[in-house]
Amino acid sequence: METVLIKCPHCNEEMQAPAGRESILCMFCGGRIDLTAAGVVCQETESASGTAPEKKRDAGKCYENLNFVLEHVEGACRDCSARVRAFKKDSYHELFERYKEENYAFYTAIKLVFDNAPDDIESLDGIYHQIAGGFIREQEAALAQVKKKNEKFTVQMDKNMFMAVYVLPSIKEIGGKKADELADAICKEWGKSFKDSNIIASDYDSIVKGFKRKLCYVTTAVCRNLNKGSDCEELRLIKEFRDNYLSATEEGRALIEEYYDIAPTLVKRIAKDAGAQAKYIWLWNHYLAPCVAYIRAGAQEECRETYCEMMEELRKEYMSGGRK
Repeated sequence: METVLIKCPHCNEEMQAPAGRESILCMFCGGRIDLTAAGVVCQETESASGTAPEKKRDAGKCYENLNFVLEHVEGACRDCSARVRAFKKDSYHELFERYKEENYAFYTAIKLVFDNAPDDIESLDGIYHQIAGGFIREQEAALAQVKKKNEKFTVQMDKNMFMAVYVLPSIKEIGGKKADELADAICKEWGKSFKDSNIIASDYDSIVKGFKRKLCYVTTAVCRNLNKGSDCEELRLIKEFRDNYLSATEEGRALIEEYYDIAPTLVKRIAKDAGAQAKYIWLWNHYLAPCVAYIRAGAQEECRETYCEMMEELRKEYMSGGRK
């Protein structure tokens, strides 16, 4: 990401800002900075030759920004449930951009930690552990406010999705090896800290591309919960059926588009069900195993009909009657 060095006209603090933006929020005072105003931009990050000048690391600045990050984790998780409920294919871009803008100071501080951090593995691992721990403590505090077990489960599922579609993609947008390592460290420690919370770090583009793989949301959830893995043969066959059979016709593409809008919600609501494991087994035995058998026999239309029956039954059970 190309950046420029700027000085906030409100508090006179210097910081990096993305090149090409018209305005940002100051990471120190929170004031809005007009990047087009005279005197705000101090220095271009790249030289006239097009190569970036060598950066000097400042350990003090590294840990100053690390403290800022740890102090503002709660703010970066603000409105978690509302952002998760609003998450849909058509709204994701706007929601993600708004989230990044509102938390620009937080993720800029993480970038400054990376820019000034030592390169030795022990120091970096310690930094990753502290940031991951900040998110974990924030979630533990959120769970402590909830008394009922089913409500705790809902809070946890919401935060898992929030981390996956807002926080981790924002970290990966910083770019570079350290950003990827931090995202992976958060996932690893998150999974150890919270039951049934094995989140995966994806970037924004991968999530958007994942919208095109919508027919496999339910199948993936079932396969994972039956310990078949996310790369099992059955899931591969369903994906090939989607890509080679359904996508070949206008009706099939419309079906994919229609089911995408409900599939993520279905998976989330099944996971909240007290009898989720039994439901996964039932779905496998009554629908998905027959689908796989149809595909292997070359009976694609029978597979389509069976899959549609499953989705319609899930729609009636989990998306009507005021379920949330």
